[in-house]
Amino acid sequence: MRHLHCPTCGTPFVRVTAQEGTMERLLNRVNVFPFRCQLCTARFHAFWTGSPNGTQAVDRRQYKRLPTSLRAQLLADNAVRTNNRVTDISMAGCTLEGATALPRGTFLELRITPVSDEEEIKVDTAMICSLRPDSTGVRFLEFHANEKQRLSRLVLSLLVGQSVHPNPYS
Repeated sequence: MRHLHCPTCGTPFVRVTAQEGTMERLLNRVNVFPFRCQLCTARFHAFWTGSPNGTQAVDRRQYKRLPTSLRAQLLADNAVRTNNRVTDISMAGCTLEGATALPRGTFLELRITPVSDEEEIKVDTAMICSLRPDSTGVRFLEFHANEKQRLSRLVLSLLVGQSVHPNPYS
């Protein structure tokens, strides 16, 4: 079977995503599934005869979280600045090591320092969406197109380092 590629950017790093609505459930019966590009974030439908593996049924995320170790700085509205370590990242968010004093639902600015790039990737608006004793989940909400492109290059480097043949169901 051929490998799927994103119709927008051409990358093979795509992932099956959750169905939205009755029409997509009907399309699934004829092996047409919704997919999400892991780099340009485009959502599209494609015919695929493969079957989802058991791990993604549990993982509701549209983007695969990729393990990494990057420095990040949180800047909250009340001028709280904290330095953290990013333990995994995707185009939609990241996990920060350790708990933060900020409550769930807090909007903040996030600056991520890539290893290969000296300039920080600036996420203009992010939100703390989960708090655990040893980590904090952050969702990316807004950033400039050039920052999104730089984040996409970072994610691409992590994807390439992780897998030679991408699996759309992982």
